[in-house]
Parts: sequence; C-alpha cells; structure tokens
Amino acid sequence: MAAPIAPRLEHADLADRLRRHPWLIASLAAHVALSAALYTAGPVRIAVKRDEGVRAQVNDSLQQTARREMQRQLRTMEEIREALEQSAGGAPRGRKEGAAAAVRDPAEKARRLAAAIEAVQQKIRATEMARLLRIPEKEALKRVQAEEARRPKPPLPKNRPPEAVVAQLAAQAKAALAQRRAQLLAQQQGAKVHAAGVKSGDGPLGDARISGMNGGGLSGGSGQDSAALGGRLDAISSGLGMGNPLALSGSSLDMSGEGFSDRRSYGSFAAPPPVDRDTLRAGAGRRLGAGGPYANRIVLDTWYVIGPFAAHGRGSIDAVYPPERGLDLDAVYYGKNDEPVRWNWQQDAGYPFVPRPRAENAVYYAYTEVTVEEDTDMWMSIGADDDSKLWFNDRLVWISSPDNDKPWYRMPFYTLGTELATRNLTEGQRKLHFHKGRNTILLKLYNGMNLMFFSVVLSK
Repeated sequence: MAAPIAPRLEHADLADRLRRHPWLIASLAAHVALSAALYTAGPVRIAVKRDEGVRAQVNDSLQQTARREMQRQLRTMEEIREALEQSAGGAPRGRKEGAAAAVRDPAEKARRLAAAIEAVQQKIRATEMARLLRIPEKEALKRVQAEEARRPKPPLPKNRPPEAVVAQLAAQAKAALAQRRAQLLAQQQGAKVHAAGVKSGDGPLGDARISGMNGGGLSGGSGQDSAALGGRLDAISSGLGMGNPLALSGSSLDMSGEGFSDRRSYGSFAAPPPVDRDTLRAGAGRRLGAGGPYANRIVLDTWYVIGPFAAHGRGSIDAVYPPERGLDLDAVYYGKNDEPVRWNWQQDAGYPFVPRPRAENAVYYAYTEVTVEEDTDMWMSIGADDDSKLWFNDRLVWISSPDNDKPWYRMPFYTLGTELATRNLTEGQRKLHFHKGRNTILLKLYNGMNLMFFSVVLSK
C-alpha cells in the first residue's frame, strides 16, 4: 500500500505550492517565452550584425573605388595636357613640372589641369589665327582670350563632391582631345578654306568631319610633321574608348606600335599566326621566359574573378560596374540578387576558362598579370560566350562584336574538338606590345543564358 501513496503526495505537494504561490505559473510562462525569444532572435541579431559588416565593407570599397577613379581621371587629364602641348609644337612640361602636381585636393588639381588644357587650346587657336590673318601671335592670343572671356562656360556648382567635379572636368578634357584630333585630321585631309587675305588651299580652318582618325601624316599648328604626335593623341583616345566601338571589334589588328596605320588609329589588319595542330605545343601560365617549358600557344588559366553582377541584357557589356572604375582586389560589392561579391582566385586546368559561380544574365570581371623577361610583341587570341571587353595595361584593346555569329552559338563549345585541341576558341586577335616585367589584363564578360566561358591565349 505504500508504493502508490508517494506519487499522490508529490502531486499534492506541487498543487499546494501552486495554490500558495500563484505567481509561479506566470514566472514559468515568462521564462519559457524569454527562452523562445532568445532562441529565435539570437540568429536574427547575428545576421543583422553580419549584414551591417558587409554593408560597411561595400561602402568602404565603393569609396576606395571612387578615389581610384578620380586618380585615373586626373592621370588621363595630365596625359591629354601633355599630348596637346606636344601637338601645339611645344615641349610638354611633364607631370612633375605642372602647376597641379603638388596639389593634394583632387577637385583643385582637376581645376588647374583644366585651366592648363584651356591655355593650350587658346595657343593652338591663336597660332592658326596668326597664320591665317598674318598678325603677330601675341595679338592673336589676345583676341582668342577675349573671345573666350565672352563665351559662357558650364558652371561648377559649389558644394559638389570632389568626384563630381573631377568627372565633369575630365569630360571637358576628353572633348578638347577629340577637337584637336578632328583638327589634325582636317589638316591631313587638306580641307580648303577661304578667308580674307588667304588664298584657297593655304590651309585649313574650322571644324573637321570626324569620319575616322589618323595616326600618321598629320601636321600640327606649327606646321611640322607630327605623325607621332597625332599617333599619341589617337592612342590616348582609343585607350579611353572614344572611337567607334566597332573598330575595336575587328578580327585581327596589330596594336603593338605607338603609331597605327589604319584610318581609325586602332591598328592595321593583319593575319594572325596559323594554328598547326601537328606543331602545336600548348602551355599554361603567366610568367614567360627562359627556364620554363617550351610552348608556342600559352593559355592564361589563372585569374582573379569577381561576379556575378546583375546584367540587363546585351547592353550590359557597355554598362560600367565598380571593378571597371578602379581595380581593388580587396573590394567587396553587391552583386546579383544583392549578394556580396569579392575577388577570388580561380585556376582552371581545363580549357576554356569558366568563371564560378555560373549565372545567367550576369556580368563578371577577371584580372590577371603576365610577366615577361624583355620587351616583346605577342598575339592575343580572345573568345567568349557571350560578349567581352578587354583592357591591356589599362588600355581598351578589344570589344566583341555584338553581331558575330560565333561557332559555339550553334553547338556547345565542349563539342568543338579541333578548336579545343588547338586552344583556338577565338573570335578575334590583337598583336600587343608587352613591356619587360608586369603587364596587366582586365577582362569583362557578359553571359546571357546557358553556357559561358572566355579564352585568352598568347602566341608569337
């Protein structure tokens, strides 16, 4: 009889306690609710904290990118100033001698460079006016300056961030570059003018018809042969992508020299070296020189890759994403579906290179460096599914044609046995000059749907 009594006593004791302490139920319920809240809210708070950390990283990366973009634009303005000074018949002051060299504030530096570029433009106009009107150049310069003082200029509103000021003045510098190129082209073409006291055929005056660009046979304002000067103006312009994009999507262009022979100054069409399967010795790597294995066709198989970024159709190849504005391998950005994306090292032992993770309607960037022991010219064979751009040593040298019907559009690239065996998934070639030491390559890839890859192969 003793055994069944204990449970009844225990239950009675518990019931008695609850009657004497009614708050105990409420306390137990509160503790259960608090435990549940901590269990569910803890991970949420951690996720929020992690989100805030990513957000801070992205904001910092974007600020770093904006600073790099400003520095790049300032370097471009310096190059434009130097090239314009040379084309005007004067010796360039060089970057260290310029008035803007010691200035740390980027906006103020841009203002000083813009003033220097405007002064060169006025000198060029004054030289031409003095020649045509047969007046002293000093008098012509006074007239030009008076005209400029009366001409309205685009304002630079106060309280604008430095990057906005630099971007606006850099755009004006590019416009000055385009204007000078057009003038040199008109002189090379022998455009005739009629002015008071000037015989027909004496020289050009006025704006040029920009139907193309020429890197050779140009004469500057001082009348000297300035083929090299025109070539430098055009080289800067092509590197900035200021020319006709279709000119950069030609099949085989020789871009290894400083001056270019075709009318657009992007290079001369040339036949790339043939790929002979019997004599092919394929290799992979990024350091070229003595001591390495012999290869006559070198696949670039190691890249830093960032992506995917959200794309918006085929026009995405021309949209500018953060990695294009300034290279920072430590950067973090928001990519497709607002997921954070970082540069990550990828090596693909197979051929061609397929960036990871694969996504449709997406944009990727890939960066690598090639080191050579001495200056040399090499062919670079490029192919991609779908569209691509490529910068070599910070110069835009390749844009895939939007209208090309590539072989791998008709059948999967992995079924193209001959092209895979010869490392020749190629839609275009560029002959480029590699400087001794480190040379940089930045590739942009747009993938619309399904399969994707890119191929960059070097050969002599």
